[in-house]
Amino acid sequence: MISRNELYRIGQFRKPHGTRGELTLSFGDDAFTRVDNAYVVCLMDGIPVPFFIEDLRLRSDNSAIVKLEGVDTSEQARRFTLADVYFPLKLSEQADDDADVSLQALQDFALVDLNLGHIGQIADIDDTTLNTPTTRPSSSSRA
Repeated sequence: MISRNELYRIGQFRKPHGTRGELTLSFGDDAFTRVDNAYVVCLMDGIPVPFFIEDLRLRSDNSAIVKLEGVDTSEQARRFTLADVYFPLKLSEQADDDADVSLQALQDFALVDLNLGHIGQIADIDDTTLNTPTTRPSSSSRA
């Protein structure tokens, strides 16, 4: 049985691609591309379930088309739409000793300061750029 503390979130399935059960995966960590016999984990009814990758085509630095074993139709693929995708920490460590650790791999770690002690748990990583506006400027404010 896979435990949630053995996993970290690497991305999300966006939508089915085509009619053969392929899915579009948006990811922040590509460790699954550097491991033989890689699998990803999705929560199905709250339970971590592994899915082996049958085929993989990278589209960009953070997007891929993924075919999972046993998912052979667009109807089967639809149940994965917007599902978070997790990767096993043990496989991530095997991926590449020289690779940088992704920010997503730090999720659920404890943040400890040498002087202050335990500060808290890392719940989520905001990796948006500084140029991303968080609010829209008001059109009524004119000088």
